[in-house]
Amino acid sequence: MKRFFLALALILSVTLAGAQPKTPEAAQKAIDKALDASKDAKKSQKVATWLTLGKAYTDAYDMPTNDIVRGTGRADMKLIIGKQVILETRDITIGDAAYTVDVYRDKELYYNDGGLLDFVIVTKPAIEGDLLQNAADAYFKGLEVDTKGAKKDEINIRLEGLHEKMTMEAYANYMTGNFAKAAEMYAKAAKLNARRDLKDETNFYYSGVMYSLAGDNSNAIATYNACIADGNYQEGNVFTNLSKIYLSEENNEMAKKVLEDGFALYPQSQGVLVGLINLYRSTGEDPQKLFDLLHAAQANEPGNASLYYVEGDVYKKLGDIENAEKLFRKSTEIDPTYVYGILSVGILYYDNAVELQVKANDEYDDAKYNALIKEMEHSLEAAIEPFEKSFEMTDDQEIKEAIAEYLKNIYFRFRNRGDDYMEKYNKYNDFLKK
Repeated sequence: MKRFFLALALILSVTLAGAQPKTPEAAQKAIDKALDASKDAKKSQKVATWLTLGKAYTDAYDMPTNDIVRGTGRADMKLIIGKQVILETRDITIGDAAYTVDVYRDKELYYNDGGLLDFVIVTKPAIEGDLLQNAADAYFKGLEVDTKGAKKDEINIRLEGLHEKMTMEAYANYMTGNFAKAAEMYAKAAKLNARRDLKDETNFYYSGVMYSLAGDNSNAIATYNACIADGNYQEGNVFTNLSKIYLSEENNEMAKKVLEDGFALYPQSQGVLVGLINLYRSTGEDPQKLFDLLHAAQANEPGNASLYYVEGDVYKKLGDIENAEKLFRKSTEIDPTYVYGILSVGILYYDNAVELQVKANDEYDDAKYNALIKEMEHSLEAAIEPFEKSFEMTDDQEIKEAIAEYLKNIYFRFRNRGDDYMEKYNKYNDFLKK
């Protein structure tokens, strides 16, 4: 019952903030009254008039979900809104997640597999119309007439509440596959914050993702281009997503240009890098263009170790182990604290050993099999030095554990070669146990 009282306390903290209408008719009456006041010459110059109008719209929007708190358990929620009748209950799967859905007259409540309310879909609003946008417009009008800023903080808190509602409605529609509505709400949330001179890069980017999922390529392209213009690269995902749209439209030239531009602006993006390599391969173009782009970036930032790491990664993906090792090592030489360079040398040889082991397992000729196994063991031996160096370099516990796992496996493979190998196996095995 503890959770129930917590949820009830949250509800009371909201409902006690001000009287709320109990019926759609009452909600509409409150809106009409506030609208009439906003049209009065004298009253329209008072902040309170616009606060009242904004609250009237917000209250109407909230009516179907009054008393509902996200994260509440299903049993507790049934108690809280017990007078409302569940018309149907069904179990569904969204992606890999299981949900139980309680269907009411005006809404659907989605509970996750832990029994907690994740999101709500309103199927029958109390009043039709763009209530959240209308509320936002009223509050911004309030800021306009509040020349002394007396209510600025209160209005901004209310606007932040609207932003949260828009974001949650966008999320709920995304989860249920209504991507067009999700795009609309993510875009509105971002625009609301933009009117407050606040950046909302995540919601704006998500609106592009939703437009794309909805098949609205025109709006998706416009949104992604606006993200790029604003420096909102989302770790390079904006470029890869935009290139995929152009590829779906069989516009390979624009897809390539987007990825090349993205690589020049954000060369650390693995998605952009892989996209370019795949595109060059599919079109038969020379991947030397990648190296030209990287070398230009390195000339601008010679001390940026990650740029040399990326070049090494290109060589790795092209199957050139020798140059990959050279560039990985160079990245750590440029910045002795850059553990990823020397660590990647170890991973390079370890991954190569795994590939050789797979080839050996498929080989029926004994001589060829033995040759592959010998080559595989040489590759494992080559991984030891860079792994042990990176293990000593880093203080990051998660990275240390990953390296220790590699080294434990290698030394276990060679444990019969002598006491030194067995001691090293025990060292890294004990580290992982601790």
